[in-house]
Amino acid sequence: MNLRFYVYASEPGAFYNTYPNGSGSRPVPVEYTPGEREENTRKRDAAFGEWQELDPEGYRLWQLASVAMQGGDSSELADGWSLMMVQRHSVRIVDPCKYCRQCRGRNSAR
Repeated sequence: MNLRFYVYASEPGAFYNTYPNGSGSRPVPVEYTPGEREENTRKRDAAFGEWQELDPEGYRLWQLASVAMQGGDSSELADGWSLMMVQRHSVRIVDPCKYCRQCRGRNSAR
């Protein structure tokens, strides 16, 4: 699992699809239980701790973008994974991958 998953799956309203009629059937969304969200939150927080140690600048930039989004700045939700999360799941999340050292390096090389 990756940080994106844990960030999403720890949010209230997050869900996953089940296929009670087998593969290829229409999916049935199931919301994560409070216990599952709690476990995902623990794993998210552990991943955040690791990120903070290995890439403090990326973590800081992500936090700033998240605070700005919570304050009403929707620019982070305009494209990519964050836009997909809003459209498909109605969850507003700043994409942590956008701020990791590797992606920042890739984006600055363009």
